[in-house]
Amino acid sequence: MLLCAVGGLLFGLGLFRAVPALSDLAILPKAPAQAGSSTSVKKRYSKHSYHDGIMKVAPSVVSIYSSETIYKSPVRSFEGQEQTPVIAPRERRSTSQGSGLIIDKSGHILTNWHLIEAADEINIVLSDGSLHVAQVIGKDIETDLVVVKIEASDLPAVEIRPDAGLRVGDIVLAIGNPFGVGQTVTQGIVSATARRVAGTSAWQNFVQIDAAINPGNSGGALINPEGELVGINTAVFLRDNGAEGIGFAIPAELLASVVPQLVKNGYVIRGWLGIGADNLQMFPGINREVDRGAVITAVLEGSPAHANGLLPFDVVIEVAGQAISNATELLLLVSGLPPGTQVPLVVLRNGQSVTISVELFERPDFEQ
Repeated sequence: MLLCAVGGLLFGLGLFRAVPALSDLAILPKAPAQAGSSTSVKKRYSKHSYHDGIMKVAPSVVSIYSSETIYKSPVRSFEGQEQTPVIAPRERRSTSQGSGLIIDKSGHILTNWHLIEAADEINIVLSDGSLHVAQVIGKDIETDLVVVKIEASDLPAVEIRPDAGLRVGDIVLAIGNPFGVGQTVTQGIVSATARRVAGTSAWQNFVQIDAAINPGNSGGALINPEGELVGINTAVFLRDNGAEGIGFAIPAELLASVVPQLVKNGYVIRGWLGIGADNLQMFPGINREVDRGAVITAVLEGSPAHANGLLPFDVVIEVAGQAISNATELLLLVSGLPPGTQVPLVVLRNGQSVTISVELFERPDFEQ
């Protein structure tokens, strides 16, 4: 009846064609298997797929479940004939969920610090479903990175390469466990590189992507179609603000400089001048005379900068032979040098170029 109705409609439009016999169709019904036959239909897969690249990394992506005690309230109970009160604690706990990445076979796992910073307990679920308790090995609040370790061996690990570059328009794939539904892959492109976000650390140098990033994706892998790690997913603009498709990842280049130090030292060792600095655009009077550099806004007493005569309103235009365009460049270049390094700085002071050599200190832990 349905074929007739459709046929009549097509005929009325002058488009009627005879319905072909089943033998003329490209798709034939499967013949019933003979008794005792072991034949099966071989599956055909699309050549246009990211499957192989994803499978290189997917086993290395883990789920992280952390919990913290919100408060303990006393519960009064009684025991014995004399009704002696016994005070027992009642705990209320909060749990959070995210993703992580196995970075070596011996059980070191990389994730975001904000996922576990208040955790009393960290549980890791591997791709094979096994559950492990993890301990913090090293953290870096400035880049929101932490390395934890589980007691396991021969794990599928992913390589962190400093030369895994990204360009605007490159295809990227995000792997994680959003909302705890299980390992999920989303696709997008690179929207921007070296992105700065207000309210974050100067060391956070984000890759902006439009792949779907949801709660639980933080700490998961960002890869290219070849299955190379290019970053870890870390943040997304809230949809409450009307944002759509604006996510951020920490690039592999930054991971490569931070993670080995977290494993070896438990923290990142950074060079330190002891200055505050800002961009030229914040000082129109200076900016009219100088077209590049960073303006020193403060000099901390007892710092290398103070000991070597750097002054507020000096404009740093060169560090160790490298030109400085803005305050962020100055900070990243200095902090990337080891303490004890003797660094020549070229500064502009009252219109004159001055070269000052400074021996860097180790950056203090201001969180302490």
